Amino acid sequence: MTFFKNIVAVIASLSIIVSCQSRQEEVFLIPYSPVPPDLQGLLDSHVWDVLTPVKVFHAPWNGLDDETEFRCMVTDSLFIFRFDVKDSTVTLNGDFRNENDVEPEDRAEIFFSHPGELDTYIGAEMDPAGRVLDYKCTFYRNFDYDWNFSTLTYCHEILPDGYSIAGSVTLDELSEFGVDFDGGFLMGVFRADFRPDGKVNWYSLKLTDDKKADFHQPNVFFKARADKSSFFQMKGVVLSVEDLETVDWPKIAKENGINTIGTHISPSQVLEFMRSEKGKTFLDECAAYGIDVEHQLHAMGELLPRSLFEEDSTMFRMDKSGRRVTDFNCCAHSEKALGLIASNAAALAKELPATNHRYYLWLDDNSEPCFCPSCSEYSASDQALIIENKMIEAIRKVDPEASLAHLAYQRTMVPPEKVKPSEGIFLEFAPIERQWDRPLSDLDAPGRKGRMSHKEVMDLLEANLKVFPSETAVALEYWLDVSLASGWKKPAVRLPWHPDVFKSDLETYKSYGIRNITSFAVYMDSTYFNSYPERGNLNDYGIFLYL
Repeated sequence: MTFFKNIVAVIASLSIIVSCQSRQEEVFLIPYSPVPPDLQGLLDSHVWDVLTPVKVFHAPWNGLDDETEFRCMVTDSLFIFRFDVKDSTVTLNGDFRNENDVEPEDRAEIFFSHPGELDTYIGAEMDPAGRVLDYKCTFYRNFDYDWNFSTLTYCHEILPDGYSIAGSVTLDELSEFGVDFDGGFLMGVFRADFRPDGKVNWYSLKLTDDKKADFHQPNVFFKARADKSSFFQMKGVVLSVEDLETVDWPKIAKENGINTIGTHISPSQVLEFMRSEKGKTFLDECAAYGIDVEHQLHAMGELLPRSLFEEDSTMFRMDKSGRRVTDFNCCAHSEKALGLIASNAAALAKELPATNHRYYLWLDDNSEPCFCPSCSEYSASDQALIIENKMIEAIRKVDPEASLAHLAYQRTMVPPEKVKPSEGIFLEFAPIERQWDRPLSDLDAPGRKGRMSHKEVMDLLEANLKVFPSETAVALEYWLDVSLASGWKKPAVRLPWHPDVFKSDLETYKSYGIRNITSFAVYMDSTYFNSYPERGNLNDYGIFLYL
């Protein structure tokens, strides 16, 4: 995510923002996520991989620039920050007795103030050994060293070529001094570089034209606020009924920034769950947490029951030998079949309404299409779209705001050519043949079991987005899918998690304008969490989707 943005132009380069001279026109936007990283071992958190660092600090009074990197983010309750300092001569006070002994040391500094004219502000000067000089100060240089942060914590590491510091402070404490992350505030970010010869260079994140180094004056403060905009709108998971029955998934979703839960697998299974007390509790909790509920269903076998074959075999598909068979799907040119499917789809939408008005009533997986004389000219994708167009017409009589997924999956990955999507049909792209240990952007990756390379996957995504709008498209992924990792057999294995791949994939989908992201997380049930209680992958999943 772009770390700085110009208020007027929306996005500006880092160099322009850092060297800005007009604080009235520019602002430092702090990335937001409702999900905090694990504060234990904060320096090792994957969150730093998705936060773009500011890489240039300035000491114009010495004619120097510095390679220090600064990152920060804000949650609903915390301001979180990190400094990575390149320094071959880390200088510490060997006779440390009180906080003022930080003054002749190498350190990183952050100051906070309310917006407007600089008067009272608070500061923390943190050395690489975990010691802090903190104070309240009134302009100009009236220090109150008896004041200390009560919620500031940070971890630290001294490295061969420098040091790193990462920490947090609560928004409640900052708000006592008028620091408002929604409305805006003033912040200063600095570094002091002491050398063994006693000389020091003072570096500021903001470039000024001051002749003398002085961090305690208005010119080195800059405007800042939280950026709560998020490119990705849907941040979802798809879970089986068994997962939902055995784990409090609404609570897990809320804790990890997930705003949509898709139920799975079949309509009858989900209906039975929703009618149960556990199902009603699930819906109530999702509503209380503001989590959308949708239903991603293997539906065709129930929309057109196989038992109707004896009544009218022409409703069912014809195989290549010219026989009507009941194995998969239907005849896409049987008006009777289409009418029955549409009617049952509308009834199902009424019984299983989606709170976000998105419906998923999938055809049978990877199955042969109909080869009757009327259908043989149409691909599997075209036949699917014929059926979906009929369904959305009926569903919208029940839910006028409804939209319905066209699932691009295996045989239907190739986009339709002869049939156009009706209003309300959106693309759901499910690249099950890809790899998840290599990013989609790695076009040389041969794909899972070598059946579809990443180049082929991306070519098919681009082709589908020429038929379906990107702004409504949903990427149905498998990053969290324990069932796939386990070969759809229990006992489940530990989920292989590749945060770098996930980060890259989000950037790829974003580049195509896809704003709705969800992932199967099937088999994440009570047995799985008892065996593998660590949930860092879910924490990464939620944070990355916001940042």
